[in-house]
Amino acid sequence: MKILLTGGNGFIGKNILEILKDKYEILAPRRSELNLLDSRSVFEYIKINRPELILHTAATGGNRKSNIQLDILKSNLIIFYNLLAAKEYFNRMIVFGSGAEYDKSQSLRLVNEKDFGRNIPEDEYGLAKFTMAKLAVGTDFITHLRFFGIFGKYEDFKTRFISNSICKALLNLPLTINQNVYFDYLYINDAAKVIDRIIENKPKDVFYNVGSGQRVDLLTIARMILEVTNKDLPIKIFKDGLNNEYTCDISKLKKEFPELEFIDLKEAIAKLVEYYKKILPNFDKKLFLEHL
Repeated sequence: MKILLTGGNGFIGKNILEILKDKYEILAPRRSELNLLDSRSVFEYIKINRPELILHTAATGGNRKSNIQLDILKSNLIIFYNLLAAKEYFNRMIVFGSGAEYDKSQSLRLVNEKDFGRNIPEDEYGLAKFTMAKLAVGTDFITHLRFFGIFGKYEDFKTRFISNSICKALLNLPLTINQNVYFDYLYINDAAKVIDRIIENKPKDVFYNVGSGQRVDLLTIARMILEVTNKDLPIKIFKDGLNNEYTCDISKLKKEFPELEFIDLKEAIAKLVEYYKKILPNFDKKLFLEHL
């Protein structure tokens, strides 16, 4: 199957390309090769290459750097519309949505797909994903996946909690938590496993939550990292109490794909620790000294 992967140079795209490249013919043009904001370029690229499926992971916003990014809503929607404009030249689309569609300004505890639409996201990234989901309603060619906390190699280790904490532990630095919170974390290899299943088997519905289905707080993860790295380091928490929870109910996904099994969180962390042990000599320790 020929697949057009958008965002192939990002954290998620890099991993998907690496994991699935031997199974599918994946086109992953860089930004210099295809500007997704240019409607004419996108249309011509899809018309010429005619992928059977578009795996849409490209996005702007959605992280701590978002406050310096402009036009997050506009950019995400233009990219999405540009892809849809060439529908006559592809068959299916899998869209990487986000738990932010449920509105992260409130606590989301084991949120269910039926909860979608009860609250409108206040942030531009969440609103963009929300709007894309609304546009998918009633279509027969879009599968919209609401991912929660994906982690793994190639993520931004300066801002992403698990990778950042692993690096600090390996550098013998204190682990830091702004405020404890419950998350649903899914290892990137398991996310790719879900994608693979949905590529092979078109699901019955349009929308699915994708996560581990397990609630885990950052303090527990930090302690797990210290155990895996065999370190005895302080864990600093700057703000008392719990922040808004961000977890999901994945019963709908599991019901349709009961064979799906995910790696244990501690085992996934151990794999990521081995990855950072190999590349850590390339890092500047000063990158991790902020807020210590």
